[in-house]
Amino acid sequence: MPRHHFRGVTAARIREVLGNAWVPSTRSKYDNSVNLYLRWCDSEGLPQDMRLPASEVTLCAFVAHLAGTMSGSSIRSHLSGIKRWHILANMHYETSPRLSYLLKGADNMTPGSSRRAPRPPVTLSMIRVLHDSLDPLNGLDACVLAAATTAFWAQARLGELLSPSAKYVDFSRIPRLSDLHRPSTTAGSRKLHLPCSKVAGVHGEDIFVCRQNGRSDPIAALTRHISCNRLTADLPLFAYDIGGGRHLALTRSKFMARCNEIWTRHGWPKLTGHCFRIGGTTELLVAGVPPDVVKAMGRWSSDAFLRYWRSLELIAPKYVERLKSSHTHSLP
Repeated sequence: MPRHHFRGVTAARIREVLGNAWVPSTRSKYDNSVNLYLRWCDSEGLPQDMRLPASEVTLCAFVAHLAGTMSGSSIRSHLSGIKRWHILANMHYETSPRLSYLLKGADNMTPGSSRRAPRPPVTLSMIRVLHDSLDPLNGLDACVLAAATTAFWAQARLGELLSPSAKYVDFSRIPRLSDLHRPSTTAGSRKLHLPCSKVAGVHGEDIFVCRQNGRSDPIAALTRHISCNRLTADLPLFAYDIGGGRHLALTRSKFMARCNEIWTRHGWPKLTGHCFRIGGTTELLVAGVPPDVVKAMGRWSSDAFLRYWRSLELIAPKYVERLKSSHTHSLP
């Protein structure tokens, strides 16, 4: 087949655009998977032409090598990284029923040390403790409380709200103050546009920050934070004043360090950022918000939504206990 030279389009440009099909964190994780695969190839003495493209036999051998040393889901993640490597190189990635069954076998061989207990949720009590412990007149503390209550009640991922770096902020990925809409209800609830989300990518999504009663109210926390830190429309929504007219974006690491500093003093274990999203979901369900509404607000896919439910012993009775019979007579 004759080849055509496309003006202005190079192989490097195709690779650049193709690389943006994955978010930076995923690219980094998949690069590590390829490095793991190549180290295994080195240990096996595999020639270069057997590494890329990898044959079905090579992939099966790699899975068999890893089985019993890590979870089946971790092995699948490594294979996804190898598949991405093939796509970038425009190489065929070969799979088979045998490879699928090998992965099922690896699931059953997952060592106990790789079986993590479900991550505990952030609870409403923990949010209230943050409110009581953080100084509302301190710029950093006001920012932390606003981020904590927003992440909790809006079921948001921290990576959608906070910057990985305090100094080098990518405004295409985190919200500015201008992304926080005016109140849409008489109670003051507000829509927040996320410029980038895990599912929608750079197309972004909207979340809803709803007024709550008492100390966990995210609207009150946001109002105090914006005023205390003298935010302007072009600044990150979660930034704090460091004096001299300068601001720093709140990072995920600084945010979690401040929260855990307070929680560990009160006897709670250190938690991760994802525990906010899990906690908000659980709290809404326990409060009796219909699951379909919680699912839509949290932008959950079906499987993930069910997997991350917590406190089912509290949720189930709200929907199942003492059901009213819809029939006059019971079936025999």
